[in-house]
Amino acid sequence: MKRLMRYNQLMHNSKRIIPYILLGWWLWAISASLQAVEVDGLYEAELSVTSQGRAERRGVIRSALTEVLIKVSGNGQVALSPGIPEILSRSSQFLQQYRYRNAAENQKYLWVRFDQVSLDKALRSIDVPIWGRSRPVTLAWLVIEQGSQRQLLGSSEDSTFAGIVIEQSKRRGIPLDLPLYDLEDQQRVRVTDILGGFQESILSASERYAADAVLVGRLRDIGNNRWEGRWTLHLGGRESHWSQQGDFDAVLGFGIDGAASSLASNFVRVATSNPGELMVLVTDVFTLEDYARSDSFLAGLDGVIRIQPGQIDNDQILFKLKVRGDQQSLLQSVRLSNQSVFALAEPKIVPVIPQTTLGDITSAPDITFRLLR
Repeated sequence: MKRLMRYNQLMHNSKRIIPYILLGWWLWAISASLQAVEVDGLYEAELSVTSQGRAERRGVIRSALTEVLIKVSGNGQVALSPGIPEILSRSSQFLQQYRYRNAAENQKYLWVRFDQVSLDKALRSIDVPIWGRSRPVTLAWLVIEQGSQRQLLGSSEDSTFAGIVIEQSKRRGIPLDLPLYDLEDQQRVRVTDILGGFQESILSASERYAADAVLVGRLRDIGNNRWEGRWTLHLGGRESHWSQQGDFDAVLGFGIDGAASSLASNFVRVATSNPGELMVLVTDVFTLEDYARSDSFLAGLDGVIRIQPGQIDNDQILFKLKVRGDQQSLLQSVRLSNQSVFALAEPKIVPVIPQTTLGDITSAPDITFRLLR
């Protein structure tokens, strides 16, 4: 009788939970091709200085923290968010390390690193989103047009333009690659394809790079030190377009900023100071090693604060996770991880472990994963 009552309760709860399982499955499906990488240096910045004086250092540290907040949140306008001015006013409190570097022609730079733990805590207290280190890769097809000269930037070139592009992408904390533009690329994509906006050939040539997003940029010198930039980002079957005129650095920066903002809007979720709970069921757990892999992987995901595992029952185990964010955030963290540990199980009613260290659980899991071999 007790088992029957538990089964009936499970069926009742499942009617409410199934739509969320289906939503999770759909979210997983649209991101199935993501090949994210780990981004380093998110909490670091380097800015030019004229001296090593204390007054200038204070101002530069504040500016460096602004750059770090942009990278960490994915929001180019984060400095305007409520609560951020107060954090910036305390920039020295988050400072972990700094040093000066001398470059050519008497140019000096100040490199700073901020404490991730205390800065993340401050951002969560005001509900500012935090973008984890695992981020999607963008492939950029960029053409520079000056008069009759047209140059498509490739990764193998020792080009000033290419160097500026990579530095701008690092400033925003997005992994960005340029195509090889070798013989294979040249046979499939012409400069005129990019100038004319022939997206089909560009996307076809991009397949060999297995990037998560494709950025197409056309930068044209219009005279008097002014440039025009037209940009298109392809992400998940959708296109985003934007353009701007100004000096070269501003136009290029606007293009990279637009790409970073579009990526962030798709992949960043608010990590609040008020954690929630998710029940995660992992199947195909046959050994203690499988148990350890599952536990370690979940505990290391972005946004997971604490994990409480239950006992192994047959080939499955139920975990109770305390998380910042929601179900979609957890699915995204799993998919963006550079480890292939879990696959999302097909949406179905999964029998719940009747007795675990979590207590007598009678509700269906929020998410069900299958442990990969």
